Amino acid sequence: MKFTVIDLETTGLDPKKDKIIEIGLIQFKHKDYEDTIITESYGSLQDPETPLEEIITDITGLTDSALEGEAIDWTVVSQMLASSELIIAHNAAFDKSFLQKVPELNLKSTPWACSMKHIDWGKHGFKTRSLNYLACDHGFVNPFPHRALFDCATTYKLIEKYLEELHLGCQQKEYRVAAVGASFSVKDNLKRNGYRWDPNQRVWFKTLMEKTLENERKFLEAEIYQGNTHHTEELISDRM
Repeated sequence: MKFTVIDLETTGLDPKKDKIIEIGLIQFKHKDYEDTIITESYGSLQDPETPLEEIITDITGLTDSALEGEAIDWTVVSQMLASSELIIAHNAAFDKSFLQKVPELNLKSTPWACSMKHIDWGKHGFKTRSLNYLACDHGFVNPFPHRALFDCATTYKLIEKYLEELHLGCQQKEYRVAAVGASFSVKDNLKRNGYRWDPNQRVWFKTLMEKTLENERKFLEAEIYQGNTHHTEELISDRM
């Protein structure tokens, strides 16, 4: 089986107005999630034809002069993704949101996995899902963080021992759980359990995978509602 790790650097966080400035891909094959070996890689810069903000240069080290005239070969990218049985990214929703706008690509046929959420890092004893902190916790360092191909290599090395969990995890349904009507007194308990405040709907919520849903129901019933639960569960349709 062939899987491909992908990473992007962009001019900002909004795919509606920001642009891709760098791409990295590492394709690898494996047998029953073991004996992984890299078979192909590709990296390229892309001229956004607009000046970079200073914060993007600070984060990536890329400059306007470095990007001038550069262009991604989308034919190469398309071929690599088309030959893959799974596309992997750390925070895949971000990368996918930008790539969906690239007319040369067809992302509908290949499933995605997110190494940030489809591996239960907490279960494995890690307190963060940040790529570079996880790398350090696993005994290695990304020498050039926020450069696409180096981030791909870091992701590849990080997921090797969790590959089966990642693949199975991406096939799970995802839910948005909202602690409707939860009293103010339990907000700290909700925050400790990963809930965030939605100011528009004025409710505490979190997203989680199907396999953890039953445990979440028990937590809410016992510690938030004291037996009289009012939470809601919404299936998120755009599953990776």
